[in-house]
Amino acid sequence: MPRRRVLDYQLIAATMVAVSLGVLLVASASGPLARDYYRLPEWDFAWRQGIAVVLGLAAMLGATFTPLERLTSLRVAVPLLLLTWIALAAAYFQPEVANTHRWLRLPIGSVQPSAFAKVALPLALATWLAWCRRERIRPGVSFGVAMAAVALTVALVLFEPDLGSAMLLAAAAVAILWLAEMPAMALLATGLVATSAFAAAVALAPYRLERVKAFFGTGSFQVQQSLIALGSGGLLGRGPGKSVQKLFFLPQPHSDFIFAIAGEELGFLGASSIMLLLGVIVVAGLRAARRAPTLAAALLAAGLTTTLAVQALLNLSVCLKLLPAKGLPLPLISAGGSDVLLTMVAIGVLLNIGKEGA
Repeated sequence: MPRRRVLDYQLIAATMVAVSLGVLLVASASGPLARDYYRLPEWDFAWRQGIAVVLGLAAMLGATFTPLERLTSLRVAVPLLLLTWIALAAAYFQPEVANTHRWLRLPIGSVQPSAFAKVALPLALATWLAWCRRERIRPGVSFGVAMAAVALTVALVLFEPDLGSAMLLAAAAVAILWLAEMPAMALLATGLVATSAFAAAVALAPYRLERVKAFFGTGSFQVQQSLIALGSGGLLGRGPGKSVQKLFFLPQPHSDFIFAIAGEELGFLGASSIMLLLGVIVVAGLRAARRAPTLAAALLAAGLTTTLAVQALLNLSVCLKLLPAKGLPLPLISAGGSDVLLTMVAIGVLLNIGKEGA
């Protein structure tokens, strides 16, 4: 009798509630900014967020029902990573946006290649390391190739510059390499090199150094306004659409600091509900990793879940002044088509792994 495959409906429900809430919060937070700063219709950012969610839902379904053995094969993983490297490199030849080369302009719109790297790199690492284990490749060879792929990907993202996304990629890589039982000393040495590289990236960039100094001082303007927004929300909030901080007091209210707007409009209960939704998604990802039918699937689920969890934790920590300011979106909630779409792809992969291992 064939084994019954069961989707994780808890993960599906949490994802759909999160993206729906995200569209509503983006609509509220971005209206004045779109109208008075960008000279766009008030609903423009929300409309684009909604399109990204619809496309993400289609991509999530595709990732859920693609045969898992095909998805976790070198024939798929290696070309995807190569295409990601090409996209990251091509972004350097595009005009700067806010003094960065994070965007790749296409005929259908702009995309962020670093968002694709958050899926492509864990997939390539998981598939490669599982193949090496199966083919009994020497650990030194498998680790060396894996580290070369990680170093190139992280470097391309770091020089955009995008320190936050580079840190996410490094965190996912560490989780996968550790679970794949790579040599402990090699992992330790790699961790020390990575920590030194990120410290140098902060020290050599004056604006990053100022953020660190501000964190240990009075705090950055953005974070101070975020705390004001969260504090003024109280238990139940001012009410949907009634944020005051979005009226040009809080920079980037629709993206990096949308959690602060959620706290102001929906109160402590609303902000806690967002944290709970993201927690449910992370737990579901860990559950998929535990139930995975193959080593490649387990490593992939662990890497994708680590990325999502660390990204959420960093965003929330910045909004609450627990870490220096860093531009990272809140998964599934913040405005940003590329990040929402690729996060939904990652969740589709987790659903796929979960149903195959149910």
